[in-house]
Amino acid sequence: MNKTIFRCPNCLRALRQGEKQYFCPNGHSFDISRKGYVNLLLPGHTGAGNPGDSKEMLQSRRDFLDKGYYQKFSDRLNSLVDLSRVDLSKDEADRNINLYDAGCGEGYYISRLNAVLKSRYSQQEISYYGTDVSRDAINYAAGRDRSIHFAVASNYHIPILNNSVDYIFCIFAPRDEKEFRRILRASGKLAVAVPGARHLYGLKKTMYEVPEVIGQKGTVKEGFKLMEETNICYEIHLEDKRDILNLFTMTPYSRHADIESIKKMDRLSTEVDINILIYEREKSV
Repeated sequence: MNKTIFRCPNCLRALRQGEKQYFCPNGHSFDISRKGYVNLLLPGHTGAGNPGDSKEMLQSRRDFLDKGYYQKFSDRLNSLVDLSRVDLSKDEADRNINLYDAGCGEGYYISRLNAVLKSRYSQQEISYYGTDVSRDAINYAAGRDRSIHFAVASNYHIPILNNSVDYIFCIFAPRDEKEFRRILRASGKLAVAVPGARHLYGLKKTMYEVPEVIGQKGTVKEGFKLMEETNICYEIHLEDKRDILNLFTMTPYSRHADIESIKKMDRLSTEVDINILIYEREKSV
Protein backbone atom coordinates (compact mmCIF):
# COMPACT_ATOMS: atom_id res chain seq x y z
CA MET A 1 0.00 0.00 0.00
CA ASN A 2 1.13 3.55 -0.76
CA LYS A 3 1.72 6.21 1.88
CA THR A 4 -0.31 9.43 1.52
CA ILE A 5 -0.91 12.56 3.58
CA PHE A 6 -4.64 11.89 3.73
CA ARG A 7 -5.92 11.13 7.22
CA CYS A 8 -8.94 9.17 8.33
CA PRO A 9 -11.91 11.50 9.00
CA ASN A 10 -13.08 9.16 11.78
CA CYS A 11 -9.98 8.62 13.94
CA LEU A 12 -7.51 11.10 12.35
CA ARG A 13 -4.88 8.40 11.71
CA ALA A 14 -2.86 8.31 8.48
CA LEU A 15 -4.47 6.67 5.45
CA ARG A 16 -2.63 4.34 3.11
CA GLN A 17 -3.77 3.80 -0.44
CA GLY A 18 -4.46 0.27 -1.59
CA GLU A 19 -5.61 -0.91 -4.98
CA LYS A 20 -9.30 -0.32 -4.33
CA GLN A 21 -9.48 1.36 -0.92
CA TYR A 22 -7.80 3.69 1.52
CA PHE A 23 -7.11 2.15 4.94
CA CYS A 24 -6.18 3.47 8.38
CA PRO A 25 -4.55 1.46 11.25
CA ASN A 26 -7.86 1.36 13.12
CA GLY A 27 -9.62 -0.54 10.37
CA HIS A 28 -11.61 2.28 8.74
CA SER A 29 -11.68 1.98 4.96
CA PHE A 30 -12.87 4.17 2.08
CA ASP A 31 -13.54 2.95 -1.44
CA ILE A 32 -11.66 4.40 -4.38
CA SER A 33 -13.98 5.29 -7.25
CA ARG A 34 -13.45 4.13 -10.81
CA LYS A 35 -11.99 7.56 -11.59
CA GLY A 36 -9.54 7.30 -8.70
CA TYR A 37 -10.94 9.69 -6.09
CA VAL A 38 -12.07 8.90 -2.53
CA ASN A 39 -14.99 10.26 -0.50
CA LEU A 40 -13.77 11.40 2.95
CA LEU A 41 -16.75 13.63 3.71
CA LEU A 42 -18.63 12.54 6.83
CA PRO A 43 -22.36 13.39 7.23
CA GLY A 44 -21.63 15.71 10.15
CA HIS A 45 -19.23 17.83 8.06
CA THR A 46 -22.01 19.59 6.12
CA GLY A 47 -25.53 20.82 6.54
CA ALA A 48 -28.62 19.42 4.86
CA GLY A 49 -28.86 18.90 1.11
CA ASN A 50 -26.14 18.55 -1.49
CA PRO A 51 -23.13 20.67 -0.46
CA GLY A 52 -21.07 22.70 -2.90
CA ASP A 53 -21.85 24.03 -6.36
CA SER A 54 -24.56 22.44 -8.47
CA LYS A 55 -23.74 20.11 -11.33
CA GLU A 56 -24.94 22.76 -13.79
CA MET A 57 -22.60 25.39 -12.32
CA LEU A 58 -19.67 22.98 -12.36
CA GLN A 59 -20.22 21.91 -15.96
CA SER A 60 -20.50 25.54 -17.06
CA ARG A 61 -17.30 26.43 -15.20
CA ARG A 62 -15.44 23.46 -16.66
CA ASP A 63 -16.49 24.32 -20.21
CA PHE A 64 -15.71 28.03 -19.72
CA LEU A 65 -12.27 27.46 -18.19
CA ASP A 66 -11.34 24.95 -20.87
CA LYS A 67 -11.82 27.74 -23.44
CA GLY A 68 -8.81 29.50 -21.85
CA TYR A 69 -10.50 32.68 -20.62
CA TYR A 70 -8.78 32.44 -17.21
CA GLN A 71 -5.51 31.01 -18.50
CA LYS A 72 -3.62 34.29 -18.00
CA PHE A 73 -4.60 34.25 -14.35
CA SER A 74 -3.64 30.58 -14.03
CA ASP A 75 -0.26 31.27 -15.67
CA ARG A 76 0.37 34.19 -13.32
CA LEU A 77 -0.49 32.09 -10.27
CA ASN A 78 1.79 29.28 -11.44
CA SER A 79 4.66 31.72 -12.00
CA LEU A 80 4.54 32.74 -8.34
CA VAL A 81 5.08 29.20 -7.05
CA ASP A 82 8.71 28.82 -6.00
CA LEU A 83 9.49 25.37 -4.63
CA SER A 84 13.23 25.92 -4.56
CA ARG A 85 12.84 27.43 -1.08
CA VAL A 86 10.96 24.49 0.38
CA ASP A 87 12.76 23.44 3.55
CA LEU A 88 13.76 19.77 3.19
CA SER A 89 15.58 18.82 6.39
CA LYS A 90 18.34 16.21 6.21
CA ASP A 91 16.28 13.49 7.85
CA GLU A 92 13.50 14.01 5.28
CA ALA A 93 15.59 14.53 2.17
CA ASP A 94 13.72 11.82 0.28
CA ARG A 95 10.21 13.05 1.10
CA ASN A 96 7.82 14.44 -1.48
CA ILE A 97 6.88 18.08 -1.72
CA ASN A 98 3.13 18.17 -1.08
CA LEU A 99 0.87 20.70 -2.78
CA TYR A 100 -2.80 21.01 -1.86
CA ASP A 101 -5.70 22.80 -3.58
CA ALA A 102 -8.43 23.57 -1.02
CA GLY A 103 -11.80 23.76 -2.75
CA CYS A 104 -10.33 22.64 -6.06
CA GLY A 105 -13.61 22.54 -7.98
CA GLU A 106 -13.30 20.70 -11.27
CA GLY A 107 -9.48 20.65 -11.00
CA TYR A 108 -8.54 23.18 -13.68
CA TYR A 109 -5.95 25.13 -11.69
CA ILE A 110 -4.20 22.26 -9.88
CA SER A 111 -3.95 20.21 -13.08
CA ARG A 112 -2.36 23.12 -14.96
CA LEU A 113 0.05 23.67 -12.06
CA ASN A 114 0.94 19.98 -12.17
CA ALA A 115 1.80 20.20 -15.88
CA VAL A 116 3.98 23.31 -15.38
CA LEU A 117 5.91 22.10 -12.34
CA LYS A 118 6.69 18.71 -13.89
CA SER A 119 9.02 20.45 -16.32
CA ARG A 120 10.28 23.07 -13.88
CA TYR A 121 11.18 20.63 -11.08
CA SER A 122 11.76 17.40 -12.98
CA GLN A 123 14.20 16.02 -10.39
CA GLN A 124 11.97 16.55 -7.35
CA GLU A 125 9.13 14.28 -6.28
CA ILE A 126 5.97 16.40 -5.99
CA SER A 127 2.62 15.07 -4.83
CA TYR A 128 -0.61 16.91 -5.58
CA TYR A 129 -3.82 16.82 -3.54
CA GLY A 130 -7.20 18.44 -4.10
CA THR A 131 -10.46 18.41 -2.18
CA ASP A 132 -13.89 19.85 -2.74
CA VAL A 133 -17.14 19.48 -0.82
CA SER A 134 -18.99 18.69 -4.07
CA ARG A 135 -18.82 15.09 -5.27
CA ASP A 136 -19.66 16.21 -8.80
CA ALA A 137 -16.70 18.61 -8.73
CA ILE A 138 -14.28 15.90 -7.64
CA ASN A 139 -15.70 13.53 -10.25
CA TYR A 140 -14.83 16.09 -12.94
CA ALA A 141 -11.42 16.80 -11.38
CA ALA A 142 -10.42 13.13 -11.20
CA GLY A 143 -11.41 12.71 -14.83
CA ARG A 144 -9.15 15.62 -15.77
CA ASP A 145 -5.95 14.39 -14.07
CA ARG A 146 -5.62 10.93 -12.51
CA SER A 147 -2.11 11.66 -11.19
CA ILE A 148 -3.56 13.97 -8.51
CA HIS A 149 -4.97 12.66 -5.22
CA PHE A 150 -8.56 13.93 -5.15
CA ALA A 151 -11.06 13.55 -2.30
CA VAL A 152 -14.54 14.76 -1.46
CA ALA A 153 -14.12 16.78 1.72
CA SER A 154 -14.94 20.10 3.40
CA ASN A 155 -12.46 22.96 3.83
CA TYR A 156 -13.61 23.08 7.44
CA HIS A 157 -12.72 19.42 8.04
CA ILE A 158 -9.66 18.84 5.88
CA PRO A 159 -8.68 15.13 5.81
CA ILE A 160 -4.95 15.82 5.69
CA LEU A 161 -2.27 15.11 8.30
CA ASN A 162 -0.84 17.82 10.55
CA ASN A 163 2.27 19.66 9.28
CA SER A 164 2.37 17.79 5.98
CA VAL A 165 1.69 20.38 3.24
CA ASP A 166 4.30 22.67 1.66
CA TYR A 167 1.93 24.83 -0.40
CA ILE A 168 -1.80 25.44 -0.03
CA PHE A 169 -3.85 27.02 -2.81
CA CYS A 170 -7.26 28.52 -2.03
CA ILE A 171 -8.77 29.91 -5.24
CA PHE A 172 -12.20 31.57 -4.86
CA ALA A 173 -12.98 29.08 -2.10
CA PRO A 174 -14.01 29.32 1.58
CA ARG A 175 -11.09 29.52 4.02
CA ASP A 176 -10.57 28.02 7.45
CA GLU A 177 -7.30 29.50 8.68
CA LYS A 178 -7.06 27.16 11.67
CA GLU A 179 -7.27 24.13 9.40
CA PHE A 180 -4.77 25.64 6.95
CA ARG A 181 -2.33 26.35 9.75
CA ARG A 182 -2.76 22.83 11.12
CA ILE A 183 -1.84 21.07 7.87
CA LEU A 184 0.86 23.51 6.69
CA ARG A 185 4.52 22.84 7.43
CA ALA A 186 6.48 25.48 9.34
CA SER A 187 8.16 26.59 6.12
CA GLY A 188 4.97 26.31 4.06
CA LYS A 189 3.15 28.90 1.96
CA LEU A 190 -0.51 29.73 1.43
CA ALA A 191 -1.71 31.26 -1.85
CA VAL A 192 -5.13 32.92 -1.79
CA ALA A 193 -6.88 34.20 -4.92
CA VAL A 194 -9.93 36.47 -4.64
CA PRO A 195 -11.92 38.71 -7.03
CA GLY A 196 -10.61 42.25 -7.49
CA ALA A 197 -12.83 45.34 -7.43
CA ARG A 198 -13.68 45.25 -11.15
CA HIS A 199 -13.87 41.48 -11.60
CA LEU A 200 -16.55 40.66 -14.23
CA TYR A 201 -17.73 44.28 -14.13
CA GLY A 202 -18.85 44.09 -17.77
CA LEU A 203 -21.09 41.14 -16.92
CA LYS A 204 -22.53 42.96 -13.90
CA LYS A 205 -23.40 45.98 -16.08
CA THR A 206 -25.74 43.79 -18.11
CA MET A 207 -27.67 42.83 -14.96
CA TYR A 208 -27.70 45.96 -12.77
CA GLU A 209 -28.36 49.62 -13.56
CA VAL A 210 -25.63 50.75 -11.16
CA PRO A 211 -23.33 47.77 -10.50
CA GLU A 212 -21.20 47.97 -7.39
CA VAL A 213 -17.42 48.02 -7.61
CA ILE A 214 -16.61 45.50 -4.90
CA GLY A 215 -13.75 43.06 -4.54
CA GLN A 216 -12.42 40.88 -1.75
CA LYS A 217 -9.39 41.65 0.38
CA GLY A 218 -8.33 38.02 0.76
CA THR A 219 -7.16 38.80 4.28
CA VAL A 220 -6.03 35.76 6.25
CA LYS A 221 -6.39 36.00 10.01
CA GLU A 222 -3.97 35.36 12.85
CA GLY A 223 -1.20 32.86 12.27
CA PHE A 224 -0.06 33.98 8.81
CA LYS A 225 2.19 36.73 7.49
CA LEU A 226 1.59 38.36 4.10
CA MET A 227 4.70 37.97 1.93
CA GLU A 228 3.55 39.05 -1.52
CA GLU A 229 0.50 40.61 -3.13
CA THR A 230 -0.13 40.93 -6.84
CA ASN A 231 -3.03 41.74 -9.14
CA ILE A 232 -3.80 40.53 -12.62
CA CYS A 233 -6.37 42.40 -14.68
CA TYR A 234 -7.27 41.98 -18.34
CA GLU A 235 -10.30 41.97 -20.64
CA ILE A 236 -11.92 38.94 -22.17
CA HIS A 237 -14.17 39.08 -25.22
CA LEU A 238 -16.91 36.50 -25.57
CA GLU A 239 -18.55 36.12 -28.98
CA ASP A 240 -20.33 32.85 -28.41
CA LYS A 241 -23.74 32.58 -26.74
CA ARG A 242 -22.75 29.36 -24.99
CA ASP A 243 -19.61 30.95 -23.48
CA ILE A 244 -21.63 33.92 -22.20
CA LEU A 245 -24.24 31.62 -20.66
CA ASN A 246 -21.51 29.45 -19.11
CA LEU A 247 -19.87 32.49 -17.52
CA PHE A 248 -23.19 33.62 -16.08
CA THR A 249 -24.14 30.15 -14.86
CA MET A 250 -20.83 29.52 -13.09
CA THR A 251 -21.11 32.71 -11.00
CA PRO A 252 -23.27 33.44 -7.91
CA TYR A 253 -25.27 35.89 -10.08
CA SER A 254 -27.07 32.94 -11.65
CA ARG A 255 -28.92 32.36 -8.38
CA HIS A 256 -30.86 35.63 -8.51
CA ALA A 257 -30.31 37.51 -11.80
CA ASP A 258 -32.50 37.24 -14.91
CA ILE A 259 -31.16 34.53 -17.19
CA GLU A 260 -33.44 35.47 -20.10
CA SER A 261 -31.56 38.71 -20.77
CA ILE A 262 -28.28 36.77 -20.77
CA LYS A 263 -29.63 34.26 -23.29
CA LYS A 264 -30.29 37.10 -25.76
CA MET A 265 -26.67 38.29 -25.75
CA ASP A 266 -24.36 37.24 -28.58
CA ARG A 267 -21.24 39.09 -27.41
CA LEU A 268 -19.79 40.36 -24.14
CA SER A 269 -16.61 42.10 -23.04
CA THR A 270 -15.73 42.04 -19.35
CA GLU A 271 -12.77 42.34 -17.01
CA VAL A 272 -10.94 39.57 -15.25
CA ASP A 273 -9.58 41.23 -12.10
CA ILE A 274 -8.03 38.91 -9.51
CA ASN A 275 -5.86 39.53 -6.46
CA ILE A 276 -3.28 36.90 -5.47
CA LEU A 277 -1.86 36.95 -1.95
CA ILE A 278 0.99 34.75 -0.77
CA TYR A 279 1.29 34.08 2.98
CA GLU A 280 3.68 32.12 5.15
CA ARG A 281 3.04 30.57 8.54
CA GLU A 282 4.02 32.72 11.49
CA LYS A 283 6.33 30.72 13.71
CA SER A 284 5.42 32.64 16.86
CA VAL A 285 1.73 31.70 16.87
